[in-house]
Amino acid sequence: MLLRLENSYQSMTSHVRQVERIANNLANASTVGFRKDRSFVEVLAEGLDKEESPYSTRQLGHWVDQQQGSLEQTGGSLDVALNGEGFFVLSDPDTGATRYTRAGHFLTDEEGTLRAPNGLVVEGQAGPITIPEDAVTVEIRRNGDVIVDDSLVGTLRVVRFDAPEQLTRIDAASFLANGVEPQDIDEPAVIQGQLENSNVDAVREMSELIAYSRLFEAQQKTLTTVDGYLERATRELSRF
Repeated sequence: MLLRLENSYQSMTSHVRQVERIANNLANASTVGFRKDRSFVEVLAEGLDKEESPYSTRQLGHWVDQQQGSLEQTGGSLDVALNGEGFFVLSDPDTGATRYTRAGHFLTDEEGTLRAPNGLVVEGQAGPITIPEDAVTVEIRRNGDVIVDDSLVGTLRVVRFDAPEQLTRIDAASFLANGVEPQDIDEPAVIQGQLENSNVDAVREMSELIAYSRLFEAQQKTLTTVDGYLERATRELSRF
């Protein structure tokens, strides 16, 4: 009987983690460049316990779905999206850390340096890109060239990974490589004036949320039932 309680507890714990994953996906459904988390269950062992009830030892893992999101027109001269594979490269001048992102909503600081909204520097093929304060026109071409008033000021660095699923999420839309070497893309598909939406399908996520909530409730009822049996058994034993 107690083994059944343990099995129910393990199942409920797994369901809670699934609900947390789905909730995070839904919370970032409108985050530019967000990649949804997906999960898998690895069965380590399974069989019958002493009470002839089925049991299994499982490990819940997750991975980031790198499928491209839809592109949305913004008209912003410093908004860029990637059509196809690749990541923009961001660097932290304070720590030297490098991050990779699909979120191409960029801006300039007081010195004209191109940055992400969180302050990280957008890397060009030859280092940071600076756009003069008095610039009249800014054109970002398909290959990543940044043309300011008909003059080339830099080229956006766009990279790819052989195994992007090995990247580690550091925040909603950026990743660390963890030793995996990036490869520069010679001919990226950079689109100016557009941004890539999150790849979260809100309807599908809500359906999964409902399913896991019901599974959790089912296990909860099992616990309640077993607890009732134990309570009655305790009362009967106390009579002797």
